[in-house]
Amino acid sequence: MSEVPENGVPAEDHADEYAEEHVTVVGVMVDRGLPEKRVINALAKLGIRPDDSDITDESLRFSGHPRVQVRTASLPMRLDGSVRLADTTPDIMRSYGWDRMIYVTDLPLTTRRPVISQTVHRGTVTMLCLPAFGLLRASEALRQELSRLLRGKPAGAGIREKFTESEDIEGGDADADVTRVIEGRGRGIRLLLGMIAGNQPEQLFKVLTGCLAIAVATGAYGIFYGSMWQMSHTVSVPRMAVISLFAVGALSFWLIYHNGLWNRWPDRESDSVATWRARMDNRATLGTVAIAAVMIYSTVFLSLLVLSVVIVDTNYFRSQVHDDPFPWGYAKLAWMTASLGTMAGAIGSSFDSDDAIREATYNRREHLRRQITGLYEDKPPSRLRPQQRPR
Repeated sequence: MSEVPENGVPAEDHADEYAEEHVTVVGVMVDRGLPEKRVINALAKLGIRPDDSDITDESLRFSGHPRVQVRTASLPMRLDGSVRLADTTPDIMRSYGWDRMIYVTDLPLTTRRPVISQTVHRGTVTMLCLPAFGLLRASEALRQELSRLLRGKPAGAGIREKFTESEDIEGGDADADVTRVIEGRGRGIRLLLGMIAGNQPEQLFKVLTGCLAIAVATGAYGIFYGSMWQMSHTVSVPRMAVISLFAVGALSFWLIYHNGLWNRWPDRESDSVATWRARMDNRATLGTVAIAAVMIYSTVFLSLLVLSVVIVDTNYFRSQVHDDPFPWGYAKLAWMTASLGTMAGAIGSSFDSDDAIREATYNRREHLRRQITGLYEDKPPSRLRPQQRPR
């Protein structure tokens, strides 16, 4: 398969071939982060290989049919947190010389059901909403949708949604020609898992350095007390599990409360789309923070387990608890001290940057939406101008 140079001018020995037929140019715009990774993997499975290692300016050939250009950028967001496909895409397509455009975003869009795609301009522009693809088989579903769209077919996932007012959709284009949503009893769980996956909880774990340091330090301090050895030895496993859940819950609660991550809509009707979306936002926040808290707890436990084995002599441990401490005694000691340390780590998280925690809790687009719409409790709605058209 012959390559097409980045400037779109064919080599001389293929000039006649390209002169005879117009090559359709399809632009694929992706948000940075998880959408970027998944789209590149999906295109690779479709046999599309980059001519340039720079993802922000790739020209690709797709099975001898359309020419595909991949750009890492985001469409502008209005001050109400919505993306208006019909208003923003014509200039972008004209600037790049695209005949069709596909935009893959990790911004969740909802009616009273998860929005998986929106189409404007008679099918020439389609936005795919990655969270609605869920977690299980999400990459395969995305590959199938991209394959359809690149071949000029309409989006096929989900069912067509009908709404009459702008309040019937959160985050999307109320004037879209076609809006497709996920149907079925598990649609809420599917969106929730997709939102949590898009938030990438490991990013929150990485910024909680103050929390982790204080948790390990507090737990390590407890290892030196013989009373802690005896307590960990006598406490039953079910009670230890309850203590662990309480510790993780306390850390999760403090992170959400202290950093203003809870979405409150006191002036909204209980059955409105905005309220439904707020509930999904809060569930995704809770899931993201809880996973990060479990990662903190697990790291503290493993650190204290190693520390207890290194510091506490087995014979001396045995003399205190009157039982063989290896290996279960050491594990329970680390378990108990990790729970106490994690609760102290909740206070330690106060020393971590609020802005860093907020940015790490959500994907880039969701974080921007919360900034613009003023969802962070202690900050007024942002006066940031909508993002400029990508260069």
